[in-house]
Amino acid sequence: MKKIQVGIIGTGFGANVHAPIFGLYEGFEVKAITSDYRGRANGTLRDIDVNNIYTDWNEMLEKEELDLVSIASSPNYHYEMTLASINKNIHVLCEKPMGINSTQTLKMLEAQRTTNVMGFVNFQWRLTPVRLKIKEILRNKELGEIQYIKYHGSFSSYENLTSQYRGWEGRRKEGGGLLFAVGSHMIDSLMWWMDQQITDVYADLKTIVPVYYGIDGIEERDSEDAFTVIGHFQNGVSFTADLFYPALRGNGWELEIYGTKGSLIMNNDKDIKISFGGDFYKITIEGQEVPSQLPAPANQYFNGLYPMVDLIYKSIVNHKVYPDIPTFIDGHQVQMVMDAIYQSAINKTIARVNNK
Repeated sequence: MKKIQVGIIGTGFGANVHAPIFGLYEGFEVKAITSDYRGRANGTLRDIDVNNIYTDWNEMLEKEELDLVSIASSPNYHYEMTLASINKNIHVLCEKPMGINSTQTLKMLEAQRTTNVMGFVNFQWRLTPVRLKIKEILRNKELGEIQYIKYHGSFSSYENLTSQYRGWEGRRKEGGGLLFAVGSHMIDSLMWWMDQQITDVYADLKTIVPVYYGIDGIEERDSEDAFTVIGHFQNGVSFTADLFYPALRGNGWELEIYGTKGSLIMNNDKDIKISFGGDFYKITIEGQEVPSQLPAPANQYFNGLYPMVDLIYKSIVNHKVYPDIPTFIDGHQVQMVMDAIYQSAINKTIARVNNK
């Protein structure tokens, strides 16, 4: 099997999740990893099996012969890191969100299109067994014509928000906020499931815990920790998507899809129940077993990211993008929706999505 040389940017999620899962795949070799924070990399990467460690991502791109760069930095760096990698003729896997706004993501997409490199965005959750099953059900029109979708998440994170610093995740200008972090996945899955773009949105964004008083000083936050979005797909079907992160006690994920022939309910990305007019019954879903040697937190992402890594390998080796793998096109489409969501929340009105 041909070995694809990977460089990883990011010693947080990149080192703790991307590196171990890439390391499991026979066709990839993690050649180098870099941090943006000087003095941090060596201490952070003691347990990572990689020989070349950098504290400057530009230096890694200059010195290493890489086939793929996996970008897992804060979102405000995605744009320049992606363009620099494309300039070096290196394939890119970019964490979500793809950029800070759709002006950036369009330029990233256009740059990628002028070369032979491939661009992927890590919407890995669409590739979990549960979400793939939902895609199969909708693709086969088992529920008939879809009439309405409700997508809700609530999480028990109030204690975390009130007991520790959030860093860049609490700062909107650096790409922080739950819309970028979690909402991007929700929007991607909705459009992928429906095979439809979103055309308009009405949104409300909230920062429930705007300040943290820690021993190192006060942290003021302006990124949202809760949001509600109402919108429509191209075919007129409406949806509601909302997330409440700072709950004292949350209830996880709930998805409801209603069609002319049946209804579907998904709970916590584990269980699917379907009704065709009678009682709901559970659908059996077979997933790949998580390798016992995979440490936390990487083991929590295995069922989505490992299939993503597999499709990236096949796409690069066979010079064609495989179905269902999220690309720069998907990243840009999601970003246009999020731009409209922010516009709607600021202006307190319905916003059209600039689907260009």
